[in-house]
Amino acid sequence: MGTWGTGIFQNDTTADIWVEFKELYNKGLSPKDIRLKLEKEYSPQSDTEYYAEIWTGIAYGQWMCGELEDYTFKKLSDATKLKWQTLWMEDKKDLDKRIKAITDFIEKIKTPRPTALKRKKVVVRPIIYKKGDVIALKIDDEKYLAAVVDNHDDHSNTPSNTIIFTDLVFIEQPTQQQILNAHILYLDIGGHAQYHRGYFNATFTTKNMARKAKDTIKIGEIPVKDYLWLGVGVGIGDWNRTGTLYLEQLEFLKNNKSDRPFPVTVKDLLTKDKELETKLIDWDKKIFMEKAKR
Repeated sequence: MGTWGTGIFQNDTTADIWVEFKELYNKGLSPKDIRLKLEKEYSPQSDTEYYAEIWTGIAYGQWMCGELEDYTFKKLSDATKLKWQTLWMEDKKDLDKRIKAITDFIEKIKTPRPTALKRKKVVVRPIIYKKGDVIALKIDDEKYLAAVVDNHDDHSNTPSNTIIFTDLVFIEQPTQQQILNAHILYLDIGGHAQYHRGYFNATFTTKNMARKAKDTIKIGEIPVKDYLWLGVGVGIGDWNRTGTLYLEQLEFLKNNKSDRPFPVTVKDLLTKDKELETKLIDWDKKIFMEKAKR
């Protein structure tokens, strides 16, 4: 999972848990039952790096719903201990900031929320695309940006697609060879706190994608068993901002040189090259640490 700051919600883990918490709450589960389910799913007691992030998400969910358990509060209070802060040990300043952020959050939720979050009606949306689908997102009146579906999840509470974007922009539908030769889109900047910096792949919920369904088309399929691993964590994307991220990158390149370490094509993704995969993961870790320091 990614972390781009020391703030309570400046990491994918807490954000993911909050999203899942709301979905389960809207389905009728009690805050305690949700805690039991999430605790089993994320196993915080065995995760020294993300213990605090997990319990922050659960505690925030219960506080928002007006039923913060003493059990949850005690677990979160324990999160300021150094044994649960291994992710931040390399930088004393960041470690202090992170502990302060958690401490401030603990103080905040000591006071019950004035009104509990209201449950919303659950709308079930089917999965949109499947692994291997080649799709395109409309980015202006004529042009489309091509992408490859890395995976699909139609079994969880939130059906989703993990998608890898390319730099292939087209008006007329591209050939299979053009798609295979397309480079994976690299973002030097993008979104709040550069949360998408790196080779652009992200997970999009069907709910998020449905808002711009008319601007998305399927243009083909690539039979594939497994893709090359691009990095250590996949962020949660906003389908409505994807075109903007691409245009931001084009604007950036007008006056700057990309820090992309090496090109990666769709064809490269289809081959499990361990050497290349190691290089990609090492680069992703480097970006991860830079985001954490910011």
